[in-house]
Amino acid sequence: MPFSSPIYTESTECQDCYKCIRRCPVKAIRVENGHAKIIPELCVFCGGCVTHCPSHAKHIRDDISRARQLISLKKRVFVSLAPSFISDFPDYTPSQMIASLKKLGFTDVSETALGADLISAQLAEDLENALNNEDSPKLFLSSACPAVVEFIKQFLPEFTPYITDRASPLLAHARYIRKQYGEDVGIVFIGPCIAKKRESDVWKEIDVALTFNELRRWFKLEGINSQNQSHTEGASSFEFFPHRAAKGSLYPIDGGMILACKEYNKLSGVRFMTVSGLNEIEKTLGGFDIKSLKNPLFMELLSCPGGCVNGPGTSEKTSGAERRLLVENYAETSENIINPQLSKVAPFLQGTLPVIKKSVAVFTDEEIRNALRSVGKYSAKDELNCASCGYDTCRSFAAAILDNRAEKTMCVSYMRKLAQKKANGLIKAIPSGVVIANKGLQIVECNLNFAKLMGHDVIEMYEAKPGLEGADLDKFTSAARFFSDVLALNGPDVIDRDIREGKKIFHVTVFVIEKEEIAAGVFEDVTAPQNQKTRTVTQARKIIDKNLSVVQKIAFLLGENAAETESMLNSIIDSYGNDEDGNP
Repeated sequence: MPFSSPIYTESTECQDCYKCIRRCPVKAIRVENGHAKIIPELCVFCGGCVTHCPSHAKHIRDDISRARQLISLKKRVFVSLAPSFISDFPDYTPSQMIASLKKLGFTDVSETALGADLISAQLAEDLENALNNEDSPKLFLSSACPAVVEFIKQFLPEFTPYITDRASPLLAHARYIRKQYGEDVGIVFIGPCIAKKRESDVWKEIDVALTFNELRRWFKLEGINSQNQSHTEGASSFEFFPHRAAKGSLYPIDGGMILACKEYNKLSGVRFMTVSGLNEIEKTLGGFDIKSLKNPLFMELLSCPGGCVNGPGTSEKTSGAERRLLVENYAETSENIINPQLSKVAPFLQGTLPVIKKSVAVFTDEEIRNALRSVGKYSAKDELNCASCGYDTCRSFAAAILDNRAEKTMCVSYMRKLAQKKANGLIKAIPSGVVIANKGLQIVECNLNFAKLMGHDVIEMYEAKPGLEGADLDKFTSAARFFSDVLALNGPDVIDRDIREGKKIFHVTVFVIEKEEIAAGVFEDVTAPQNQKTRTVTQARKIIDKNLSVVQKIAFLLGENAAETESMLNSIIDSYGNDEDGNP
């Protein structure tokens, strides 16, 4: 996946758990060579895969360097700060946050909630007009959350006409700043949302979007914290530019947008509804008959359950209840509405997030059945719909296989059956008797050769129930005690013994498959003619090898002793073979 996408996968960290697929409401994930990768053209950037990945293989694009570069290139760079900062940085006062951001190099800090106030005022007017006009649409879907807008346009296109034609609060705020202070200023959004990065990639009015986690990391790099900001000269005098927002500060919590709109008009004839979470939105809108509406219905739709305070770009250090209360308390200190004069000079506030709809592949029933057969599902009873692959149904998984978004190895039941078939084939092919038993000494699996070694009665039982699953091993052979030994706590991993069973002598090797749970035994009848010959040859080879080893050791010792003797004699000859003058 291109690194330019707001979310990407670090393949080396992906653990093949498919949890991201289970959590993705739009299944915008492709598995290649066991690694799950984002499909950017399908992703709505809700961030569910990021927050739920147990191995943290899903990463959010780091845009700190882009923000730094913007500060170095522009004379004035504004921060559009999401009002939920109060819940993610509870140790910072608003003044301390503004002082800290200015220390990073930003010119001024403004609340994104100002844009929310502009949208609230105009939405209240739109809904009032709908009440007075019978021909106007009765359904209004909020356009504040970019992830929801993309979700509806891509996957629920029949509801696209009912999305309010109003910019998101961030886009409205960015346009307001540029209208008031010039097009040459830089704008960096900081908030809890990943989808805002998608907005900054699309709209030229927004230069960079950072998450709260990125801001926290940036503060750490610069050595900035709330404690050292409390001693900054004049820190308490820092205020939002150009002024504080009104009840748009409630937008981060579910129902907050509705409360803000009602501050501008009570809208007593309009029905209101809040739905958070993409799965819940799909359930709520699925099969909804719009024609049944008698009064206008405004639906506040949010991608993150509970609202933006629970966004994927937050630290999650505080509980959801505490986050909500912090936002509500902060909003209580604001005005109810913005200055009416401000709404009169509001910039162009139309325009929802553009989405290029990707056509979804449709497969015939026969193609689906063929894909199901490829993973060992030949009838409806084979379709377990266990969702271990990440898809809710086996048929959805089959469609993903056909669309090259999934691999057959993702199916747990298929892989288990495949492994079992391979094991069974291997057991049957082994000429020795093989039996697998659990710690209760009950047979899990055995081959026909084992039954033959145990006698005619066992062969008849095997023919009635191949594998003898569930039978008591200790009723067939005294070697069952070896299974108990290897499966005991701190027992040996392997036991190799010869035992007598009637007129036969078995060579038995018992080894652990799963510690304290499963063991396997290999039985050979050493009294059988072919085995006697093989055993005799084997023993003869062992004796020959042992004798050769002894001979080699003796030869080595003799050779070493002879060399030492020769050396000593030569030394004596050299010492006593010459007179005092050195003559022989």
